[in-house]
Amino acid sequence: MIPYSPREGRYHDLDVPGGIYFWTNGFWPGMLWQMYEATGEEAYRTAAEGVEERLDETLQGFEGLHHDVGFMFLLSSVANYRKTGNMDSRRRSLHATNLLAGRFNPAGKFIRAWNEAGFIADADVSGWMIIDCLMNIPLLYWAAQETKDPRFTHIAVSHAKTAQQYIVREDGSCNHIVIFDSQTGEFLDNPGGQGFEKDSSWSRGQSWAVYGFALSYRHTGDVSFLNGTNIMKSCILTC
Repeated sequence: MIPYSPREGRYHDLDVPGGIYFWTNGFWPGMLWQMYEATGEEAYRTAAEGVEERLDETLQGFEGLHHDVGFMFLLSSVANYRKTGNMDSRRRSLHATNLLAGRFNPAGKFIRAWNEAGFIADADVSGWMIIDCLMNIPLLYWAAQETKDPRFTHIAVSHAKTAQQYIVREDGSCNHIVIFDSQTGEFLDNPGGQGFEKDSSWSRGQSWAVYGFALSYRHTGDVSFLNGTNIMKSCILTC
């Protein structure tokens, strides 16, 4: 079972848009692995591995996957591999990593968000990047270390640098979405997205930014990521 939100006091398995492809489906096995780490109780490990096996369907189906494969597989299959050395989990993790890396736009130096924007009819999202993806690029950092292939780090750092330049404002607040010309990489717009309106800040996205840049600093030692995190934390306290 992959619970999401309850109705009438009960959780319903995959009661979400997108079903097995939904972006939060890695959170539950992630929590189960934390419980297994804390208690050693095999029931948590068994449940986590069961969800991970179900996520195999997304790798086979492919078309429903987008930028959130980090959320889905870093917390499930990478966690399993780190803890148990399961080679099937390693393969799943590297498969997901290559799918994420394949979304990189070299003209704009960003990882494309989504496959389509359901909340904006007929929108061309081929040039869209979003702040959320900072929490997915640690999958790339992991793969670079695991395979000794620096391409994954280059992609992750390029995306984070683009986010620094175009998503984070001088006062430390953040846009949700930035739109580029997908052919040239030219900046086009920064719509409100899940913020209240254009130029507003979105609290969850602000948290993605603080956490995501801190993780990029952890993996790279690039102090600019840490400095930006401190500015954004100040914004959270004052905005």
